[in-house]
Amino acid sequence: MKKTDMTVWLRRLGLLALAVLAASCVGCDDDDDDFDRVPPAGQGSLVVDNNTGDRVRVFIDGSQVPSVGKYDDRYYDLNPGSYRIALDGDDTDRFWTGEVDILQSRVTVLDVTDDLGDFDDFDVDIDYQ
Repeated sequence: MKKTDMTVWLRRLGLLALAVLAASCVGCDDDDDDFDRVPPAGQGSLVVDNNTGDRVRVFIDGSQVPSVGKYDDRYYDLNPGSYRIALDGDDTDRFWTGEVDILQSRVTVLDVTDDLGDFDDFDVDIDYQ
């Protein structure tokens, strides 16, 4: 095989590898970001998306509501407004507290993960959908 033939084949092989890599990424979707719930009329929904190995106890304005199992999520339908939320690890010392706004006809997502920088805290990202 001549050097030019080898170069052509290497280019084709490189393009094929690039095409396979690009095709493997097409259609990838992080469905953790998709919560298809429609809140009841006049209300908004809070979803606690627990991405930890701990069951999380949930408190809304100081009142305990049903907990969220490990690697699970749970919805809470609430009137629009500002709420004080506390999350408490069932078998750990991890916790998080914060003020969360519930918007009418919208879903407020609390994405709960372990805070690797501080083992006493949850890392919580708030997103509106």
